[in-house]
Amino acid sequence: MKVYFFLIFIIFFSNSVLPQNKITIYDIKITGNSITKDNIILREIPFKIGEKIEITDLKLKLNQAKINLTNLNLFNFIEISDSMKNVQAVVHINVVERWYFWPYPIFEISDRNFNTWWKEFKRNNYTDFSRLNYGVFFNWENFRGQNELIQFKVRKGFKEHYLIGYNKPQLNINEHIGINLFSQIFRRKKTFYTTSHDTLLYYTDKNKYTSIDYETHAEILFRKKINYIHKLKIAYFLSKISKQIAILNPNYLANESEIGSFIKFSYEFEKNFLDYNIYPLEGHFLQFECAKYLQLKSPVNYFEIVGKIEKHHKIQRRMFFGSSIKGKWNNVNSIAYFAQKALGFDDYIRGYEYYVIDGQKFWLSKSIFKFALIEKNTFLIPKIKMKQFKKTHYSIFLTLFSDMGYVVNKQNINTNLLPNSFLWSQGISIDYLTYYDKLLRIEFSRNHLGEKGLFLHFSNPF
Repeated sequence: MKVYFFLIFIIFFSNSVLPQNKITIYDIKITGNSITKDNIILREIPFKIGEKIEITDLKLKLNQAKINLTNLNLFNFIEISDSMKNVQAVVHINVVERWYFWPYPIFEISDRNFNTWWKEFKRNNYTDFSRLNYGVFFNWENFRGQNELIQFKVRKGFKEHYLIGYNKPQLNINEHIGINLFSQIFRRKKTFYTTSHDTLLYYTDKNKYTSIDYETHAEILFRKKINYIHKLKIAYFLSKISKQIAILNPNYLANESEIGSFIKFSYEFEKNFLDYNIYPLEGHFLQFECAKYLQLKSPVNYFEIVGKIEKHHKIQRRMFFGSSIKGKWNNVNSIAYFAQKALGFDDYIRGYEYYVIDGQKFWLSKSIFKFALIEKNTFLIPKIKMKQFKKTHYSIFLTLFSDMGYVVNKQNINTNLLPNSFLWSQGISIDYLTYYDKLLRIEFSRNHLGEKGLFLHFSNPF
């Protein structure tokens, strides 16, 4: 009996004296969100009120919460802290919201990148302004404070563009399902109709449109776990080209057709643990998409897989290394010209900005070493009272990079040298990063042809 009471005493004493391994989230207090609803913020927090968390994991979860909120692209600044009493913690989240309503004029270049546009502008003695676009873009982010996006665009000029779109990431009560809808029209009086010597050739008609493209896109998103997203998509495409383009390139829409259309069904999976989508320094990213193209008026009937893996990590203070590999595969060797895009548009190898490399399949690898010349520096802009713009930040990075790639092309290879060849480039850049996800990159690169050049970009190279 004495032994029994002694054991009870020991157990009681141990539970009352020894430190607790877990802490309970007593409350989550949110401030600064005058527009954004609390549920949008709470959805990104990897814990809930009343949840028990290992004390050693609390700091990691708070850091992950900040990363998740950063990648919403709704806030300029985010501060997260905690206060503890006994075995309970109160989490404090303070945000500085962005400006969400953007009706702004459009005045932009129409080419694939700034360097291509500048080359043509220079070739025409700096007098040809026809390759510019102008108009108005209405962008309402975080509509109703629910992270909804409403878009409306009217763009005239070299490449006319009319768009209406709506995105709602949280549709149901559990906030697991979202939708993304948009329709757009492109019209051109000057349309590229083929690729020769790895550059685009254009046909122009000043009196009428040479190509018109219609696209309607519907997407259902499923995001039960914060860093994982599944997308089911259906898209309808319709293209009309002038008779002359169909003559110049009978394979543009295939079979000398002037009208082409098809439907695309696809499933996409994303796993995103990047610390900042716009310019990641740490974390990893995985993307996988499989798509089925179904013929309507275009002989498009094939299966396609696109995949990407990206990894970034911190070497030591100010030093970071990142790499990625992306590839596209399909089960055919013959595709209509308009569907042959490989490298030179959305995906490209640095140092080959002047070239378009068509093909049915490709792989692309990028590596980068980053050194923070100026770490994130925050300051107030004098005489500006609006909180959405008053507080800003910037950072500057010196980078060394190396890109490699290969495009498989079974068509249209007689006049193009870069497909079916190993491509590589190396270079150095200065990257300037500031608020509202603005990024300016000045790059010097050299490709496998021995060509050197200075290039200007405004987006993440990955």
